[in-house]
Amino acid sequence: MKRFNPEETPLSLYIHLPWCEKQCPYCDFNIATNKKDGEEESLIKAILNDLDASKKYILDRKFISVYFGGGTPSLVKAKNIEKILLTLIKNEMLENDCEISFEFNPREVNLDYVSTLSDIGVNRASIGIQSFDENTLKSLERNHDAQDALKALDIIAGVRSIKTSIDLIYGVMNQTPLSFENDIKVFCSQNISHLSMYQLTIEPNTIFYKKELKIPKDTQIEEMELIAKNLLNENSFYQYEVSAWAKDNSFSRHNMNYWMYGDFLGLGPGAHSKITFENSIKRMVKLKKVGSYIKSPSQVTEQEVSIDGYDIDLAMNLLRLKNGVSFNELKKRKIYLTETFIKKLEKGIESNLLEKSDIKATDIGYKFLNDTVNLFS
Repeated sequence: MKRFNPEETPLSLYIHLPWCEKQCPYCDFNIATNKKDGEEESLIKAILNDLDASKKYILDRKFISVYFGGGTPSLVKAKNIEKILLTLIKNEMLENDCEISFEFNPREVNLDYVSTLSDIGVNRASIGIQSFDENTLKSLERNHDAQDALKALDIIAGVRSIKTSIDLIYGVMNQTPLSFENDIKVFCSQNISHLSMYQLTIEPNTIFYKKELKIPKDTQIEEMELIAKNLLNENSFYQYEVSAWAKDNSFSRHNMNYWMYGDFLGLGPGAHSKITFENSIKRMVKLKKVGSYIKSPSQVTEQEVSIDGYDIDLAMNLLRLKNGVSFNELKKRKIYLTETFIKKLEKGIESNLLEKSDIKATDIGYKFLNDTVNLFS
């Protein structure tokens, strides 16, 4: 494989804070529901030690974005979030316009907590609302109701330095096209610039997987998707990625770096990283259990992206972007295209799944994105 340019590859930071009040039955993330006394402080210390030991991955790069995910990061004390951000600031590890995102559960959104986070640098919030419909929330077994969701949005709207994104889920048991249409209408009525919208998928390692669930038929799911597209477009929201919609180009810089094949360093239990070296690209994952990570925060399982696997690894990311990526942008970011990638690209163009001008799926190619991506396997 060709020599890469790690120093010139944009770098993001992901920090995994794993605790939740309960295990949502559709969630297969690495979470914990039994926080022990003193464990939070021990984890923060381990994360900071991990950061210090990661200089070989960071090199002299500054983070273009930081994302506190989980779990439910809003269950962690603000003073402990501050310890991490002050360390990053003190060591001059952040770009001047760094996007710093923080995930919230609606019930943990209170003005004092949000204001404190804003004061220490958090400038983007992602709120896991999932639905404004009571029946849908009950089907998902969420620990908040619609009123909690609206109250959270009202509170966070008062902190002007923080941009807001919310999550919505469709294709849920007992959900109808009409109830989902109302979810989109409520979203559009709020002063929010970004939406992450996911179809419910039943993953093997979830509580839902063990149950017989009556989810909406494919025709209803397609109807929901069409309703959402029409309403969002009418309100100046446009899809820019498989699961993401934005107004006024308020894209998630952190997620865009993932899809544009940038690097990301993951800290915390089970956190994933993708790091470019001069002669290779490696994907790594930390120890998953909280106690294990605290004892050995720098231990990773790593897998090198092979010469044979590079094409599909690249395609799985770039092709998620609705508007594609220009060849000039790839050249600017020094993203290497192999001869085999170019040949597969040509095959996709012949099959009307890919456009000629950019690395971009056609409308039909985007609709059947898995088939399009698999051209590069």
